[in-house]
Amino acid sequence: MFFSGWKRYSLKVADNEAEFDRLWGTWHIVYHGTKGEFVGAILQSGLKVSTSGCYLKRPSVYVSPSIEYCAHPRYSRIWQKPGSGKYHQLVFQCRVNPRVVSNKNVHPETLLRDKTVLIDPNFTNKELEWVIPSANREDEYITDDIVCYGLTIRSSDEHPDKLSSSHWWSVSHCWP
Repeated sequence: MFFSGWKRYSLKVADNEAEFDRLWGTWHIVYHGTKGEFVGAILQSGLKVSTSGCYLKRPSVYVSPSIEYCAHPRYSRIWQKPGSGKYHQLVFQCRVNPRVVSNKNVHPETLLRDKTVLIDPNFTNKELEWVIPSANREDEYITDDIVCYGLTIRSSDEHPDKLSSSHWWSVSHCWP
């Protein structure tokens, strides 16, 4: 399943599909929104842990099962290529080891002012922020339990806040 308006580019993380399935086929599919200038570093080193955030008790990475949640400008910066008139956003598609996912690190969204609005019809708002801790407090990147295997790009002629999937941005804390 993929989402309207997004184009996915595969990242080579295995020699073939069979190897990918053997290594990560049973892992959870999640997304991680980012700014364009961080793509190179993520491709080279993996997702960098953060030490600040609503649910952080130790260095962790935020991911979500919802690409639409990760597309919020709080996570995925919107940019316009000069002269093109198009708007763009980036979100990584990742797999997370189920061993590191539990009720303790799956949390509700933290962006909405109006808690009655449903962000993504595929998920409840109570399961949109997954906080994946590093295995070791000294780790700067998580590479063993999260693998980024796709780069998704949304390009549109209109500003992303006008898209139907972004209806909830207008009742979020961080927009505009």
